[in-house]
Amino acid sequence: MNRRAFLITVPLCGLGLACSSASQRHEVDSAYAEIASSSPRKKGTTPTILVFMPRTTQTMEVWTGLRDELAADFKVIAVEISNRDASSIIAEAVRRHRPTAVVLMNNPTLAAYGEYQRLSRDKAFPPAVVVMTSFLERRPAQIAAATGISYEVPLITVVTNLRKLIAAPIDRIGIVVRRPLRGFAGKQAALAAREHITLIQEEVSADASSSEIKRALRRLKQGADALWILNDDHLLTPRLIADGWLPGLNERPWIPSIVGAGSLVSPAQAFGTFAVLPDHTALGAQAASVLLDLADNGWSLADDAPIQLPLSTTTTIDLVQARERFVLRADALQKVDRVLQ
Repeated sequence: MNRRAFLITVPLCGLGLACSSASQRHEVDSAYAEIASSSPRKKGTTPTILVFMPRTTQTMEVWTGLRDELAADFKVIAVEISNRDASSIIAEAVRRHRPTAVVLMNNPTLAAYGEYQRLSRDKAFPPAVVVMTSFLERRPAQIAAATGISYEVPLITVVTNLRKLIAAPIDRIGIVVRRPLRGFAGKQAALAAREHITLIQEEVSADASSSEIKRALRRLKQGADALWILNDDHLLTPRLIADGWLPGLNERPWIPSIVGAGSLVSPAQAFGTFAVLPDHTALGAQAASVLLDLADNGWSLADDAPIQLPLSTTTTIDLVQARERFVLRADALQKVDRVLQ
């Protein structure tokens, strides 16, 4: 598979891991559409929770975990959001259902909900739980009354998993980072240092070129044992993947690359060696737990409500790339959830 064909399988809109790939993406539709709903069997008035989400394999897995935990006590309705210009659809859903709380899945959905709040005449909004959104901790207060669960798995967890697979030492991790994400990288570096992991940062410009990406990768390979590729949709554009990342990753010397999206691991094209990301069904169940805590607190959200880390992760390895380029530990494949070959 050539570089351009590989891009068909890579999710690139918004978050880069929670939205449709080019082969899955639906045509933009401004019409209101409910994907699914669930109502409790017990009689009487029950709170309504609206879930705003794109229709993808990943979001449906989150929906499943969410619905299974909440269906006994709440009316739960999933409304399709195709892009960040869907504030009118959100307004219509709120008008119809008057939700007690909402769930927002992915970057474009979060942006659309923020626009809905900005345009709304109401100034009191139900609490919102945000999931599948990149770098949630560093985002400004885009929306009122919100908390959520980070999608980024901490570096220390990622490297701990990789060390179980690769026989060579994994102590120095290279990262290509834009200036706005230096703070995020710095916090990850401080936490990882506890396990004697050093983060080597190579900063690129906000509008990085393919050549800039390749130069950054070459410099990092001189001192790093592995690369950690962030879910930064500014750096994971089709052009930069095809002309920057793929050529740079496949130049010698080879070192393992860790990604946060399962679609970036493929035996057909050596991009990510190893992926660590939240278990999507478990992520839905975790979001449901946040909502249940809100219900116990009278649906009141504290101003300083912390962003949670994902409680459960899943791992994927490109076995073709791993065996060709690296030495695996004897029991490596027993410690991976999904093996691609």
